[in-house]
Amino acid sequence: MFHIDESNRLLAMHLTPYKAEEVLQELLATHPDLLAGGQMTPGDPRRWLLIRREAGVPDRDGGGERWSLDHLFVDQDGIPTLVEVKRASDSRIRREVVGQMLDYAANGVLYWPVLNLQALYEQTQRDSGRDPQEVVAQFCEDDTITVETFFAKVGDNLRAGRVRMVFVADAIPDDLRRIVEFLNEQMNPAEVLAVEVKQYVAENHGWRTLAPTVYGRTAAAAAKSAVARPSLSELRDSADEDVRALWTLLEQWADEEGIILTHTTAGVIVPSHNGLRIAQLYPRNRALCINLDPLRARGRNELADTCLATLRALTSKSLTSAYPFFPAPDAVAKWDDIAKLLNQLATA
Repeated sequence: MFHIDESNRLLAMHLTPYKAEEVLQELLATHPDLLAGGQMTPGDPRRWLLIRREAGVPDRDGGGERWSLDHLFVDQDGIPTLVEVKRASDSRIRREVVGQMLDYAANGVLYWPVLNLQALYEQTQRDSGRDPQEVVAQFCEDDTITVETFFAKVGDNLRAGRVRMVFVADAIPDDLRRIVEFLNEQMNPAEVLAVEVKQYVAENHGWRTLAPTVYGRTAAAAAKSAVARPSLSELRDSADEDVRALWTLLEQWADEEGIILTHTTAGVIVPSHNGLRIAQLYPRNRALCINLDPLRARGRNELADTCLATLRALTSKSLTSAYPFFPAPDAVAKWDDIAKLLNQLATA
């Protein structure tokens, strides 16, 4: 690679490794466009909002931070993007880092409380001297959106498993590239990519050039991502009998309570009388997700604990304490109890 300076001199730019992994990590935090979102989705380039560097990942409900993820970003659609950085000289980049990333994603979608992620984002912005509300409105190119509504979307994606895993290095080894391509073709709705960020430096000058390249977007993976998300009617038609029955029961309950259900491409949102989200029906997960963590954030710990105890008594499935996913078959079978619980949450 060559650079022509102001005097029309041709200067050779030499491929140069980063002095330390920390250098590349800092570059990504301050210049997230190095993730090359335009190469990931050329028709709709991804933009990035940093949630936190060294984001802690728990391995159980209410647990501490067992692992530390290098960077956690979200894109403009609220899709959590997990980034792990390694130098090509690190032997762990070939296999160990893949298992590490899958650990982060598998546990993050279950045990990351969305309110905690929102708090991390707000702290990151304040640490940089920026207003979290102004940043998210500018990022979404929508002055009406709030931090709370944006992170509700993040929560929907997280609980639906719609996450993006990105490996970043100064050189992506062939074996890691093959693993990434295979995983990205097979996983849905999750996405797996690798970004190679080469560094070129001109000797005896202060100039350097960074050149990112995205790997993992094979023809099969691109076709997967190009498939349109199902419409609400398609989502309902493709759901199993228990989910459709629960959907109908929720509609009847909402009519009786004078509540208007809303929808996303992931499913049905159940609000309270004052408009706060209390639950979501996720057809793909065959579950009714009850939002207990936001209840605790409002100081209603006793009610949240009572609701959790009620739910756990109604099913044999293990339930998390923050956002328990109650199985649709059990919800239909125990509907009277579920309706009473929803009535409590709707007026809380």
